[in-house]
Amino acid sequence: MKKQLIAILALLMVGTAMISAQEVNTLYFLENAPMRHKINPAFQPVSKVYVGILPIHYTSISLGNNALAFSDLVYKKDGKYITGLYPGETDKLDKRLRRDLSLMANAELAILNFGSRTKDSVGYFHVGLNERIEGTIALPGDIYSVINSGSDYPGGRTVNLKSLAMNISVVTELSGGYSRKINDQWTVGGKLKFLYGNAFMDLRTNSAYLKMYPDELQASINGDVNIAGPFNNLPDRIDKNNIGNITDNMDKSVGGFLKPKGFGGAVDLGFTYKPDKQFQIAVSVTDLGFIHWNSTTYSINGESTYTGPEMHYNELNSNTAEEQNNGLNSIVDTIGFYLSNFIQESLVGNQTGMGVNRMTNTRLHVGLDANFWDNKFGVGVYSQTQFRNRRVYEEVTLGLALRPINWFNLALSYSFINARWNSIGAGLSFMPYDGLNLTLMTDYIPFSYADISSNGKSFTVPYKVQGLNVGMGVTIVFGTNPSTAKRRVYIKDLEPGEK
Repeated sequence: MKKQLIAILALLMVGTAMISAQEVNTLYFLENAPMRHKINPAFQPVSKVYVGILPIHYTSISLGNNALAFSDLVYKKDGKYITGLYPGETDKLDKRLRRDLSLMANAELAILNFGSRTKDSVGYFHVGLNERIEGTIALPGDIYSVINSGSDYPGGRTVNLKSLAMNISVVTELSGGYSRKINDQWTVGGKLKFLYGNAFMDLRTNSAYLKMYPDELQASINGDVNIAGPFNNLPDRIDKNNIGNITDNMDKSVGGFLKPKGFGGAVDLGFTYKPDKQFQIAVSVTDLGFIHWNSTTYSINGESTYTGPEMHYNELNSNTAEEQNNGLNSIVDTIGFYLSNFIQESLVGNQTGMGVNRMTNTRLHVGLDANFWDNKFGVGVYSQTQFRNRRVYEEVTLGLALRPINWFNLALSYSFINARWNSIGAGLSFMPYDGLNLTLMTDYIPFSYADISSNGKSFTVPYKVQGLNVGMGVTIVFGTNPSTAKRRVYIKDLEPGEK
């Protein structure tokens, strides 16, 4: 049994498709996108009115991790593919694993959204109904010490997993917001959100470890798990005999999903400041709040020892595809064996209480941009900092915006998620004078791919990027911004021959 944890990392990365798990950064540079106020409630859409209705309105998906690309685990050297555990190559992987590894996923589906400019043309209000799904798996940074210790552990190798955590939530959000232009320099905005919990699962550990030997694995965990969802009932105790009954007792009806599992609230606050017509500073805080979940809390205590099938890790570094494939299949089978047994024998606990409070995933947004040639060309820098499950994730994005005409925006971006020049993004927002707005955007365009084969099946995965962050929307819009409208009326009123 060799290097179990590196296989777990590879499987998790392929399984989750990779992340950054935030709002699409490129959206900041698309001024005429109606959903831009999601980043800063002070941003006002250029249309007088917008309407978004399911299923054609805004949808965004974000998947990935904060440290690793597939190319960190498998890459080409001297004409052959090797893994990050190949002799002499572990330092590269160690640098990526010195901090906790977080696998994250976000999805937002806009059900109904409406916004309108006020009669005085200085205010704008919004209402919205959205469905949001968020999930995180945190793997401790101590994993890298195992990778660096060699293939055998004569005296045993202990890995501290105390920071192991897992969280997933499904929330319906009802919001109302308003922004107002104070003067030519200042615009302020705010948004109130009512949060209606649909489903929730949260694992937090007090202590956890793996102790690894060449032919043996010992595992221990102590912590709590909270569960809330569309269940007809939950047992007073979870053990290997009834864990399968939990999903069997789910209420799969619409009524079961809509039954409240928690309530909470959050606010968005923001402002923009323009010292002159060319430059703008935009600062906002979004999703600042909490939700109380009517969950069942279980304590988890488990300690297990396994001696199972051996993983043929060395075959991954073979020159032949057949031996590499055999090695990968062996790792998959072994990991499945250990995880299955550990869940059955260690996930046991007694109910200890009802209900928990959890903070929402708050974000801080800071942007600085400069616009030239009557706002037809812009450059800027945008920072998004996310506070998630007692951890902080930050990303900085450089952007370039092209606005040759009022109803057409094109943006290019580069996000500093890594130094590999694979975090290039693009966005398009197309809006005629009256009618529809089409918005498409992504932060991480993959330029390199790898073909992976296992069990006779092959599939292609992005090779160097760490994230997938995309958004799209089709919105009904009416009118345009006030300054453009006034200019058109003025030209219309000119007498023939006047200029």
